[in-house]
Amino acid sequence: MKVSSNIGIINSLIRITVGFTILAWSTSRLSRRPWRDSYLVMAMIGAMKVGEGILRYCPVTALFEKGMDGNGGNGGFGGFKAKDIMNFKDMLKSDKSTEHHPTNEHKQDPLKNTKKEANFNPEELTNEEVQAALNGDNQ
Repeated sequence: MKVSSNIGIINSLIRITVGFTILAWSTSRLSRRPWRDSYLVMAMIGAMKVGEGILRYCPVTALFEKGMDGNGGNGGFGGFKAKDIMNFKDMLKSDKSTEHHPTNEHKQDPLKNTKKEANFNPEELTNEEVQAALNGDNQ
């Protein structure tokens, strides 16, 4: 098994710094209260981060990259791919408004409403338009 570095130099320096900080904090707390297991766990987490920074290899990052390769299956964790997070911002921009028909309320298909309005600026609305939208009046 060939292991190559999968994190950058800046990322590794940050991991080393944060790891040593967590390690110093937890060992100082552990010296005062040796019966607390949480400080021991934090010391192990800090040591892991220091090791990841020195080796420039993160197993969690490697797991995500392996899932993104798309080796025949749906990849990722249960169909979730890390690159889907990048499209999350675009999904939030989609238009959520649908026509309100009381007779067809149960038949509305959420996949039909996928149009996006790039020119919409809420600051251009007048107070009357906002009040009418809040009351549910059609203009």
